[in-house]
Amino acid sequence: MRIKLGGVPEHFNYLWKWSYTQELFRKAGHYLEWTDFKGGTGAMIESLENDEIDVAIMLTEGAIAAIDKGHDFKIRLPFVISPLIWGVFSSANRVEPLPNGYKNAKFAVSRLFSGSHLMSQFLASKYGSQLSPENFVVSENLKGAIAVLESGKADFFLWEKYMTLNLVEERIFNYNGQVTAPWPAFVFVSKTNKQSIDTENLKELVDGAIKNFLSWDRTEAISEISQHFGLRQEDTKSWFNEVRYYDGNKYWIDRILAAQYLMQANDMCDTIHPLEELCDL
Repeated sequence: MRIKLGGVPEHFNYLWKWSYTQELFRKAGHYLEWTDFKGGTGAMIESLENDEIDVAIMLTEGAIAAIDKGHDFKIRLPFVISPLIWGVFSSANRVEPLPNGYKNAKFAVSRLFSGSHLMSQFLASKYGSQLSPENFVVSENLKGAIAVLESGKADFFLWEKYMTLNLVEERIFNYNGQVTAPWPAFVFVSKTNKQSIDTENLKELVDGAIKNFLSWDRTEAISEISQHFGLRQEDTKSWFNEVRYYDGNKYWIDRILAAQYLMQANDMCDTIHPLEELCDL
């Protein structure tokens, strides 16, 4: 069977490009076809809807928001159970001072209802501010965000911390702190009626891929991943020390429910959905 899988081109997903993982799938009788989505969650939602991929590795908040907006998706399994750490970045070339607080700030976002959009709302809400559509500037991807911030059309951009710190070193961005999403970072999502995707079979393949990846010599892994993504080795090492992949635990479902309540409280979704609507239980 051909499994068309997609996700963001970040260190979390390097294992799917790894030759050992490809061979693991082939031995199980599957051909793994990987697609990078530089546009993030919004681009994956479109691709799932158009049946261009079978499964997306999507931000948990993006998956919940997509289902809340009426997309007929199901969360099949968690992938990364540790929370995602978002860096808050501004242009290093900015001359005028940044807005005091976030109420009147403009945020570059990859797409509306993407992770960068939802987490900008979460960040502002933590500081007592409620954002409106006028607070957001759609930039499509990281390259677009750099341009939007340099032009002064937006003040801040939220993106995965370690993948973006190299731009601080290059004096493209300034780092203004971080915000941590209080839920598992990534989940596997497919259409509800995707009959070709068997969750138990997917779980077996994912378990094998993760165990295989984590058995890789750490020094060699840090070197290869750093080189592939253009990251400093110390940043890759810090990421490796923090990341936790799915280990078969059962409590992740409760954390999905808790995420809904937190998201609703922070204006990131409208409705608390029964777990059977969100997850393949």
